[in-house]
Amino acid sequence: MQSYSAELGLLVSWGGFTKSAESEARTKHFQIRLWDQSDVLSALFRTYDRFPEEMKAELPLTRSWLLVQADAESG
Repeated sequence: MQSYSAELGLLVSWGGFTKSAESEARTKHFQIRLWDQSDVLSALFRTYDRFPEEMKAELPLTRSWLLVQADAESG
């Protein structure tokens, strides 16, 4: 971030983060965010409908609806 004079940073890792990186991100919560694969996919699914058509063509997704059997406890 300092090399680019950036005020905010987003570090994305598909394989997780070291304890040191997690600790640093906690102390600098308003400057640095860490996203793992779950965060990336959640953001993608949440915003995909607003993507430009060119981007959707590069990453074609189809929504699927599935029936899920209710748990006996949730009745």
